[in-house]
Amino acid sequence: MNKLVLIIITGILLTPQFIIGQIPNSERYSERMTVSPIKGSETNVHSKWIKGAILPAALVIAGSITLLPESWCLLSKYTIHGRVLEMFPGSTSHVDNYLQFAPLAAVFALKGSGLKSRSDLINQVAITAKAELLMNVIVQGMKFGIPDLRPDGSTKTMPSGHTAQAFVSATILDMEYRNVSPWISVAGYAAATTTGVYRMINNKHWISDVFIGAGIGIFSTRIVYFTHRYRFGKKGNIVILPEILKNGGGVSFAMVL
Repeated sequence: MNKLVLIIITGILLTPQFIIGQIPNSERYSERMTVSPIKGSETNVHSKWIKGAILPAALVIAGSITLLPESWCLLSKYTIHGRVLEMFPGSTSHVDNYLQFAPLAAVFALKGSGLKSRSDLINQVAITAKAELLMNVIVQGMKFGIPDLRPDGSTKTMPSGHTAQAFVSATILDMEYRNVSPWISVAGYAAATTTGVYRMINNKHWISDVFIGAGIGIFSTRIVYFTHRYRFGKKGNIVILPEILKNGGGVSFAMVL
């Protein structure tokens, strides 16, 4: 039974990589995926949004299901948490404090090494900042509004901020480098999954917090990628021209946004 619980948790959290494996290389993504109506029909745009929302929604639903049963039920967050603690007695660690940022660190390390990715550095910084902001607004808003207690008795359990951060990091790594090698994506999601598992091993979060946090992390990142316009870093955005006037001269300045 204990092994079954671990398999289920790991399988659900690693689902993004299994989905990636079913996507043909030619369709994994275009160089610049946006929601601009100029490229593709409205149907294709809606399809991207729907497909992008399926996995985060599934994770949130899975986490919510564990909130519904009585504490003695097999699917209850209390039962699952007890099983996890039984499987890893005395295995607490602070590794989750660092693993949550590991995939994001890998993104910038790979860029620094010159490995070609989806976004240039300027756009990467903008995308990362927007994803982090959106994720934190959602997570902190829920923590403020939901008074549930953590397994250790402290407050602000829902959702897991560490797990949300880990899956923001992993999804950015996936979106940038999945067309280079799927194993890069596997490594990112494995680090994120380990972060979520350790939040339970460390008695800091319930399974519901972890699943919902993972869903929020993936959702926040995907919505930013779907809406980002790649306006930064374009050549020719700024034009400076000399100007001759009747009583003197000057400089004209124009910027295309």
